Amino acid sequence: MTEAPVRAIPSPAAMAPRPRPAFDRARWEAADMASTLRPYARLVALVLAHSAGPAGYLPPDGPQKARRVAERARLNLNQARISMHVLETAGFLQRPAAETWHPTDIARPITLTFPSPAAQAADPGPTHPEAER
Repeated sequence: MTEAPVRAIPSPAAMAPRPRPAFDRARWEAADMASTLRPYARLVALVLAHSAGPAGYLPPDGPQKARRVAERARLNLNQARISMHVLETAGFLQRPAAETWHPTDIARPITLTFPSPAAQAADPGPTHPEAER
């Protein structure tokens, strides 16, 4: 009697499709540059992307502190803060709420994200006083 050859059965983990990375810096930067964000916000986005790790994460008290971002982008502190708020509102980044983050002297962590298609469609784009005439 001849026995059938025994084949190893791969584990479910080995058979599972490999997940794509959640963050693709080149794609994220392209989405930023194609957006209707103001130029300062796009510049701050590029500074943050340059500093982010492979998963698009900037740890607490990392290079995303407003003063550091302002220095790197050669903006004033208010422009950097406003630009980070604009990026958060537009869905390009997520961070814990300022009200719940303690201690306040440590910069909140940031995760770079892609805006939802609904958020992109709802964005009317920049308005300029000259365009309203």
